[in-house]
Amino acid sequence: MSVTLRKATLRDLEDLYQIELECFGDDAFSKSLLGYFLRSPEFVTLVAVYDGEPVGFVTGSFERLGGRNTGHIYSIDVKTEHRRRGIGSALINSIECVLTEKGAETCHLEVRSDNVAAIKLYMKHDYKSIGTLRDYYGFGGDGIRLEKTLRTSH
Repeated sequence: MSVTLRKATLRDLEDLYQIELECFGDDAFSKSLLGYFLRSPEFVTLVAVYDGEPVGFVTGSFERLGGRNTGHIYSIDVKTEHRRRGIGSALINSIECVLTEKGAETCHLEVRSDNVAAIKLYMKHDYKSIGTLRDYYGFGGDGIRLEKTLRTSH
C-alpha cells in the first residue's frame, strides 16, 4: 500500500469534510472551519492520498502558549477502511516535523476520553496525559489533553 502525504489545498475541502464527518459525526468540525484551516497561514493541513483519493488528514498550528512555542493538533482523521495501516502514524510524524521546523518545542492535542484507539495511537507516539477536560465534547463527553516534548528548549 503506497500512501503519499502532501499539503492540503482548498480543492481538498469537500473530501476532508466527508472524512471528518465519517470519523467524528456530531463532534465533526464544520466545513467552514475546515476551510478556515486551509486558508489560514497559521494552520498546516496535510492529506494522506491512496490511489489518488484522500484517505486521511491532519490539521495543526504553531502557537505561543504560556511563554512556550508549541504545536497544537486540532484533528487527525483516517477513513475507517484505511485504519491500522500506519496512516495515522505517518500523519502524526509529518505534522510534528512541520511544527518542529516552525520552532515548536512541544505538541498538544485533545481527545475524547472514550476514544481508546486514538489514545493508544497517541501514547505509542509518546504523548502523555496532562489533564482531563470535563464536558469538553458536550455534557458527559469528557476529553483528555495530551502533550509531547518535540525538542528541548535551548
